[in-house]
Amino acid sequence: MDSVHSLATPVGSFLSGPMADYIGRRSTLLVSVIPVFIGWSILALAQSYPMLLVGRLLCGFATGILGGPAQVYIAETAEPNLRGLLIGAPFVSYSVGILIVYALGSSMHWRAVAWCGNFLPALAAVAIFFIPESPAWLLRHNKLEKARKALTFLRGNDIFAQKELNNMTERLEKEKATTKTNENIFQLCCQRVAIKPLIIVIVFSFLQIASGTFIVVFYAIDIISEFGAGFDTKEAAIWTAVIRTCCTLIFCIILLFVRRRIILTISGIGSGLSCLILSGYMYMREGQPKVGTDVIVAGTCLMIYIAFNTALMVMPGIMIGELFPAKIRGRTAGGVFAAMNVSLFALTKMFPLIHMSIKMKGVFIMFGVASILVSIFMYLFQPETKGRTLEQIEDYFNENNWLWFKRDKTYKLVPTNDQKDDTKA
Repeated sequence: MDSVHSLATPVGSFLSGPMADYIGRRSTLLVSVIPVFIGWSILALAQSYPMLLVGRLLCGFATGILGGPAQVYIAETAEPNLRGLLIGAPFVSYSVGILIVYALGSSMHWRAVAWCGNFLPALAAVAIFFIPESPAWLLRHNKLEKARKALTFLRGNDIFAQKELNNMTERLEKEKATTKTNENIFQLCCQRVAIKPLIIVIVFSFLQIASGTFIVVFYAIDIISEFGAGFDTKEAAIWTAVIRTCCTLIFCIILLFVRRRIILTISGIGSGLSCLILSGYMYMREGQPKVGTDVIVAGTCLMIYIAFNTALMVMPGIMIGELFPAKIRGRTAGGVFAAMNVSLFALTKMFPLIHMSIKMKGVFIMFGVASILVSIFMYLFQPETKGRTLEQIEDYFNENNWLWFKRDKTYKLVPTNDQKDDTKA
């Protein structure tokens, strides 16, 4: 039951790319509400195990559809100084959703919880209805006037909107002049500007999954129960969700002030060390009677892990929205989300076997090593994207270098609208 959701998600993710490019980012998000609404309703009305599976499959399918287009839409509409915060917002919602389900599930019948699950998708549909389509998508589909109106709505200023539209139009014309009309998505992905961010995002995503980011969410109660009796595992799972929600919110605020590379390096090291310390403690205590200190040490290490690892949970969405070039952003976002969810499904199914083979102390060694590898890999290859426009990031990947420290040192920050006003004054 736990992995059925992850089984359906890649299907939705794979379809979301073509949908986002064909009918638009906003329209794809609206479409995703339909299966999630039906899925929760089936779960609430289910009279058999197959019906429960169908409900979970539909919810997973909907999650797959909205993942990529949501990140792409935010990246294409947000200003550079707010982009990280806004791209991180869906992950705050994800964490809040987990917390709500845990909390409701501890006090309500599961059918009532399923009915409650329909409230937020309905609210989201209303909100999406009132936002404009992505100006970048409109421009690529020759809807210049609609793109101008969308940018004016988003920026709140005709002058800034027109200037940004002119830059987007000029860049699109240059892109068309250098791109062959018969190139398919695979040929486009093999170009230097695309293959480098693809490799960075894919490697990071696999390491992130191996670091236990979502496994701890799926198996929170099972993991916590390993550390001894004397406490309510369901209550502990709720507190775990509370910590993750608070950390996600704090992390999104930190994105406004701290550079991405610093966040990734510290987060990987912090979550890795907490896992390795916990594993070492479990090895030391192996075969000995459990005492109150075990719960304190395990709980502290687990909370520290969650606090640091939250950044790794949020970053794939930010990277997908920021790193991919405009001409392949919609389709590759869906494809990468599909690959991520296939990997997550495989690890979710394999986790009980892994747990049985290497025990929980071995599991946390795996989490710790993967987290440290994240820091090393991202320190070497991840470009700094805070304060850069999507066009500047795309230009960076057009360079010959792969390693960040070999970059062109003219790769600068872009001024915000407020900074532009100050400059003029």
